[in-house]
Amino acid sequence: MDDEFFIKYLELIQKIIERMARNSFQIKAWTATLFAAIIVLTYSIINILIFIVLIFTICMFWALDSYYLRQEKLFRELYNAKVKEFNENAKNVNQPYSMRVDSYKKDEDSTLRIMFSISEFLYYIAFLITIIVFLIVYLTINWQILV
Repeated sequence: MDDEFFIKYLELIQKIIERMARNSFQIKAWTATLFAAIIVLTYSIINILIFIVLIFTICMFWALDSYYLRQEKLFRELYNAKVKEFNENAKNVNQPYSMRVDSYKKDEDSTLRIMFSISEFLYYIAFLITIIVFLIVYLTINWQILV
């Protein structure tokens, strides 16, 4: 693989890694924004359905964020493998433009495992605990209505 060709290939992988990191960050921002907006806009009409929608939304954003983080890790592994391959002067590269990360999945954590990594878990559990506290307060205040 010629040097210029290899550099372009690595730049392509780096752009994908940057995009995955940006997607993950944007999902975190959207989670916080939607959480705050729903709480503020529905404060006067809050009910069980709103809590369910919030919990579902946070869990979906959590899973999507973890998916993007996993993809980012996979592409980092691809990048490292290609650099190692180039440094070892491998002349027979079957697919020099290959962006397939399937062969690295076995080495990387699953999306579910990434969901429960410290950074992911602490971020999203804070939202879920807040909703549970709101729900407990709501049920306590409205207990007589429900009975």
